[in-house]
Amino acid sequence: MERGNFVDAITRFTQAVDAGDKVAASLSKRGVCHVRLGERELASRDFEHALADDAGCLSAIVNLGNMALEDGRIDDARQRYEAALKLDPDYALAHHNLGVVYRRQGRLRESVRELRLAAKLEQRAKSVLWRLAPKRRA
Repeated sequence: MERGNFVDAITRFTQAVDAGDKVAASLSKRGVCHVRLGERELASRDFEHALADDAGCLSAIVNLGNMALEDGRIDDARQRYEAALKLDPDYALAHHNLGVVYRRQGRLRESVRELRLAAKLEQRAKSVLWRLAPKRRA
């Protein structure tokens, strides 16, 4: 998937789903591959199935919000992002996307607040990863 080989990635995620390996996450990632290939109906189905397997699958919730936003269903997108944030108030991507929704709605103050919070949370996550990384020897 990271190399852009979405067809192969779909095959691999399907194998993971069939094996019962991280089903919701695999379905959500397979859905992203379908989005990248322009297969929006298949993507939506995968995201919905991911949520049927795990109602707390944040990536599926946010991806459904992204699809709604792309389709101009702003209120649906907002509800998806807010639902994700109820499950994880520190989910930077959901804050960022909610900021985009607010901007489209003309709610500029709220948009700036969400975008700033998203940047802060993302920076915090990068800082934690940096501290956890093994020390490099000179």
